[in-house]
Amino acid sequence: MSTEILRTKVKDLLQMNAGQKVLAKGWVRTKRGNKDIAFIALNDGSTIKNIQIVANKDDNTTPII
Repeated sequence: MSTEILRTKVKDLLQMNAGQKVLAKGWVRTKRGNKDIAFIALNDGSTIKNIQIVANKDDNTTPII
């Protein structure tokens, strides 16, 4: 049994419920925030719309772009 998370396209994510854990890859269109939180607009070319990623900078071991 594999626990690997498969990549999900942005156009499919826009039809899903928020709060699910997914793997999305694409280009960062915009990034804004402050010292505690980051808002990242991500696009993968599957649609003209972006998804917004909200990241708490304290919870991540990987640097936020």
